[in-house]
Amino acid sequence: MNATLITELLMTVTSMPMKAYFDPWAIPPGVWVIFGVIGLPVYTAFLGWFLGKPRDLKTLALGSTLFLLFVSALWGGLFVTTMNIRLLFF
Repeated sequence: MNATLITELLMTVTSMPMKAYFDPWAIPPGVWVIFGVIGLPVYTAFLGWFLGKPRDLKTLALGSTLFLLFVSALWGGLFVTTMNIRLLFF
């Protein structure tokens, strides 16, 4: 392909009106289910570490660190999986 054809193609693509398919303010119901209903026991256990008696700061720090590492690993793995699916199928 020559440079003028590529330039014309890029100009055509960039000048086309784009319709927004994603509304960032619309929260899907699945998000409410995952973070509200399924996450409720996890939130309760996590708050129990801070509000419960007796408090042991070493156990609290260890549990909180492991919890945050576990959640980060899950979110990171899901992100990588999502990007792989996006690259392979779309």
